Amino acid sequence: MKFDETLTLVYMGKVSMVELTEDDLKMFSDFERITHVLPSDYISTESSVIFLVEMPLLGKAIGKQASNIEKLRKVFRKRVIIVGDNSDPEIFLRSFFGNITVHSVEFRDIMDEKAMILTVEEKDRGIAIGRSGERIKAAKALLKKKFDATLHLRTRRTAF
Repeated sequence: MKFDETLTLVYMGKVSMVELTEDDLKMFSDFERITHVLPSDYISTESSVIFLVEMPLLGKAIGKQASNIEKLRKVFRKRVIIVGDNSDPEIFLRSFFGNITVHSVEFRDIMDEKAMILTVEEKDRGIAIGRSGERIKAAKALLKKKFDATLHLRTRRTAF
């Protein structure tokens, strides 16, 4: 049996319709049951699940000594990443790539399409892309979903 529910969300004065599947509802429910925090969104890849939570609730969602992440990993049987959500695309991207040095985030309009160019150190390029490109693909999907923008990664060499 397949269950679909349409949810009307009002966020920052904008009304949007969101289709939630049974799997989506289960993911949200399991996350909230363990962390006592409702995620604003999530994306699932082959090897990991990335949840977005409001910045003030990030510590509570992660738990003391990352205890909630460990519990979630056992439930979902995947690596779990919890990222701070933000309505500002630059802050969102810097949070998403929090473990690497982000030199700049540029906004450009390319043929009537919003594009964001993320510049990172060349040594951090592999971390930014992730195993099999999963991390950059997840970032691109979330950026498209949240801000209707594309993401481009650029590296910067540093002198020794």
